[in-house]
Amino acid sequence: MKRVFATLVAFAVCSAVVSADVTVVQTTTVEGGMMAMGGGAAMSPKTTSRIKGQKMRSEVDAGMIQMVLITDLDAKQVIVLRPDQKTAQIVAQGGAASSALPAGLKMPKVDASMTPTGKSQMIDGIKCDEYAIATTIDMSEMGGPQMPPEATAAMKDVKMVMKGSMWVAKNVPGAAEYIAFQKGVGSSDFGAIFAGAAGMSVPGMDRMMKAMSNLDGIAYMTEMTMTVEGTGQMAQMMQQMGAMRITTKVTSITGDPISDEMFKIPEGYTVSK
Repeated sequence: MKRVFATLVAFAVCSAVVSADVTVVQTTTVEGGMMAMGGGAAMSPKTTSRIKGQKMRSEVDAGMIQMVLITDLDAKQVIVLRPDQKTAQIVAQGGAASSALPAGLKMPKVDASMTPTGKSQMIDGIKCDEYAIATTIDMSEMGGPQMPPEATAAMKDVKMVMKGSMWVAKNVPGAAEYIAFQKGVGSSDFGAIFAGAAGMSVPGMDRMMKAMSNLDGIAYMTEMTMTVEGTGQMAQMMQQMGAMRITTKVTSITGDPISDEMFKIPEGYTVSK
């Protein structure tokens, strides 16, 4: 469950679209690969991002799990709300994030890149430019005193590789504000803050955030395929599940005014830092 929660944080971080006063709804579909273990059903979390100036509220609805991230660039903090538990965790820049992981456990290293290809296509009547994206997660970097030696050995030659296309739109509501906001995120320590919000420290998260900040527009649709590389028994088992396909697409953008109350912790929530 903790891994699912951390994954949803990643969806919210990488999928969020930002503007002055704008609401954006996105749907992410995850199918194939490890999803087959759940009977082949696809996972389709929906992210609703509400942005007002330097604040962003991202609501993730993944069926059994609902989560809200409130990002405040001026305050340099992220608030993680769990409506099902009525809890609020505040993760601030420079502060020590509470971790849901055992002490001493090392997380895998993440390498990410985004490169413009010069290609374009029309999506929903909107011109979108393509960026080639690639992310490699080196599972051999994962380990620690809490992990059995055989588990560490099994991950020795395992890498999770995600490759695909991100289609970026410039002529949509909020594009200019989005670019300015993302550059603010990229120039700060928000990679570490989001990692803390996920309850883990992920090497390379800061580079991923800085890569996102270089986009000259809004990520309108992202298509990725995740595969497993390696020669060990664990790698072979995961390879037999096949590739996992992840698609994130904007379904609506509206510019209605947003209340300041949307960026506050609701009454009755237990707050931790």
